[in-house]
Amino acid sequence: MESFVHPFAEGLSLLAHLLGGSYGLAVVAIAVAVRLVLLPLTLRLAEQGWHRQQRMRALKPQLDALRERHAKDPMAYARAAQALNKQHGITSGLGGGLLVSAVQAPLGIGIYAAIRQSVAAAGSFLWIPRLARPDFLLALAVAALTYAAITLNPAMPAQMKTALQMLPVLVSFLMVWHLAAGLGLYWAGSSSVNVLQAALLRRRVRRHHWA
Repeated sequence: MESFVHPFAEGLSLLAHLLGGSYGLAVVAIAVAVRLVLLPLTLRLAEQGWHRQQRMRALKPQLDALRERHAKDPMAYARAAQALNKQHGITSGLGGGLLVSAVQAPLGIGIYAAIRQSVAAAGSFLWIPRLARPDFLLALAVAALTYAAITLNPAMPAQMKTALQMLPVLVSFLMVWHLAAGLGLYWAGSSSVNVLQAALLRRRVRRHHWA
C-alpha cells in the first residue's frame, strides 16, 4: 500500500512546493484537475441519463398498461417492460457509471491516503488554522456546494428536489465536519466541479427543449 500511495504523496508535495508551500491550495488544485479530466465523460453520462429519463417518462402510460395486464405475474411484467425498453433503445446505463468508478476509485484511494499523510504536518489555509483538523465553516461550504449541484440538476423532478436535496447535503456536512480539513478541501474542490457539471447539463437540456 505504501508503494502505491508514495507517488501520490510525492506529487502532492511537489505541487504544494510549486504553489508556494500551500498544501491546501495543492489539494484543491488536484481535486479540481481530476474532476475536470473526467468531466467530458461524466457530463455525457449525465446527459444520456437525462434523455433516458425522458424516454421512460414518455413510456409510462404503456408501462402502466403492462403492469395492469400482468398484475398477477410480476415476472411476466418484468419481461414485457424489458422488451418495451429495449424496443425504444432504453438501457440501464450502468456500463458508463462502472467505467467512471473504475477510473475514480484508484485515484481517490491514492489521493485520499496521500492527503492524510501530508496534512498531518501541514499548516493553515485561508481561514482554516490546521488542515489536520475538521473545520465547521468548510463543512458548511461543502454542504452549500452539494445543495447547489442538486438544485441545478435538471434530471431531478422539481417535486422531488426538496425531499431528496437534504439527505446528501446533510451527509456531506457531517462527513466533512468529521474529516481532516485537508480531506474536506478535496471534497470541496470536487463538489465545485459537480456544480459546474450540473450547470452545463442544465444548459444542454435547455438547448434540447429549444431545438
